This record gives sequence, structure tokens and C-alpha cells, in this order.
Amino acid sequence: MNAKTILVTGGHGFIGSNLIHYYLNKYPEYQLVNIDYNTEAVITENTSGTDQAGRYSFHRVDIRNAYAINHLFELYDITDIIHCAAETRSEERVGEIRLYEQTNVLGTLNLLQAAQNAWMDSAHQPKEKYAASCFHHISLTNPSTASLYSDSKKRADAMISEFHKQTGLNVITTASPEVFGPMQKEEELIPAFIGQALKGKLGVFEESAENVRNWLFVSDLCEAIDTVFHLGDAGGRYEIGYNARMGDRELAWCITSLMGAHFPGNYSHQKHNNIETSAYSPEKTAHQKLPGITPFTPFEKGLRITFNWYSNKNKTKDFLNK
Repeated sequence: MNAKTILVTGGHGFIGSNLIHYYLNKYPEYQLVNIDYNTEAVITENTSGTDQAGRYSFHRVDIRNAYAINHLFELYDITDIIHCAAETRSEERVGEIRLYEQTNVLGTLNLLQAAQNAWMDSAHQPKEKYAASCFHHISLTNPSTASLYSDSKKRADAMISEFHKQTGLNVITTASPEVFGPMQKEEELIPAFIGQALKGKLGVFEESAENVRNWLFVSDLCEAIDTVFHLGDAGGRYEIGYNARMGDRELAWCITSLMGAHFPGNYSHQKHNNIETSAYSPEKTAHQKLPGITPFTPFEKGLRITFNWYSNKNKTKDFLNK
């Protein structure tokens, strides 16, 4: 495996920080440059301890700043980009709604143009040194509800596809459903449910409150991204499947049952038979033949790992607060 210097955008976010740990552990010859603007949506300690023999560096950079992006290509011989950065905060908390367009669309364009300037001699003609360089865009499958965030991501997807057609830049996209696992913000659904369960406050939802979601464990996402990053076709879009499809009531029951000795039990075959586990969403991914992007972690195992991580974190927090 040839050495690479990978620019990871949004590396202090949930997915970005998990990817950084994954790549540093799996590829000792790779260097990673993490950029993040460190808004309230990130957890900076997620990448603590990642400076392995000088293979990791961090810069606080806003991808809306084209000058700062281009300067990074002067500081480092960046060979690849894994683009996770996005404005993901709720519309109530983001303040200026134009941030979705400015960050998720125009910020992505800044990165594409910087990569084009560094890697391409001309349209459809990469420099020999960067013939294998890849711009890997992290996107999402069709969300259950429309939002300014999801709308801006769709526009970014369309722009990236058109950019690839016009310039020939090697752009690959992976899209995933909702992701869960360690190192996620505690306000997100599964960490919030776990926190409530640990305090004995996770209630039972009414049937009318049901919201069905597809869930993907973050380790499976990292494996899929890595496979597509190394083996995917230029211009390709790969939609990753899910570990489980369930409503919020079933999810709450699964998390509550982790407090007892009977989990994983046989809920999926008795009372809670609305849970569907699937490696792929067939209608969307049957055309993708790339091996290695099928989620493989049983949902129960991924949820147990996540539960234990937050449980240990809360114990440490309680100990320090004494």
C-alpha cells in the first residue's frame, strides 16, 4: 500500500473522528490532516491521543474559506480527501440558515477546486503523481424528513456529480442511513436514549409517536468507506445498507433491555417483531457489486458496544464530579 496524505474534513465530528482512528490504526504508512471549524456540533476530545509518530495533525479551518483550503495544499502534499465536514446542527440552533448552503455546498466546491488545481493538469488529465488521488464525499441516503441540512446535501451531491463529469476529477460518494456508535454527541437519539435509560427515565412511547429509521453501526460505516475509497469507481455513488430498521419504540425497548440480563433475548421473534435487520436496502443497492460494503455487525452487538461506551463515560464523569 503506497503512502498517502489524506485530508479529512470535519475530523472532530462523530463520523470523521471514528474514521481518523480507523485509518491511523489500519494504515501505519498513511498521514492524516484533520480540519474542522470546531462548532458546538463537535467533540474535540474524540481525536485525543491520535498523534502517532507524527502521522496526524489538526488545523482549525472553515471550509467556506477558499484561501485557507488552498493554503493547506501548500503546507502538505495532500494525495486524497475524505470529506465529512457539513453543517448538521438543527435549524433552531444554527442561527443563520444560509450556513447550510455556504458550508455544505460552497464549502464543498472550495475543496473540489483546490483538489482540481493540485491534482489535474487540465480537464480529464490528472498529473501523473496524482493519477490515483481520490476525493471521497460522505453523504446520506434519502432522509425520512426534509430539512435545510438534507436539502443542502442533495445540492452538494448534484454539484459533485456535475464537477466530475466536467473535470474528470476522481470523485466517489458513499451515502449512509442514520449512524450510531461511540463518540457521538449525547444529544443525538441513541446516546440520549442510553442516557435516559441509565437514569431510569426512558419511557415507553405511544404507538402514534412511531418514527421508523434505518440504523448503521459506525464501525461498519468506516469499513464501507475504506472499501469504496480504495476500490470504488470514479464518479460512483455507493449507498450503504443498514444493520437494523426499527421504530423509536422498538429502539427504546432494545436499550432498556440492555439494563437487564435478558438482552439480546428473542424480542425480534416475539413481542417486538417490527424490527427488520438487513445488510442492504435492496431497492437502492442491488446494483452495487463492490464487495466489502455490506454491514456485518449484528445490531444487538453494535448497540451493546455503544451502550457500554456511554455507560463507562458516565461512570467516569460521575467519579470526577465527586
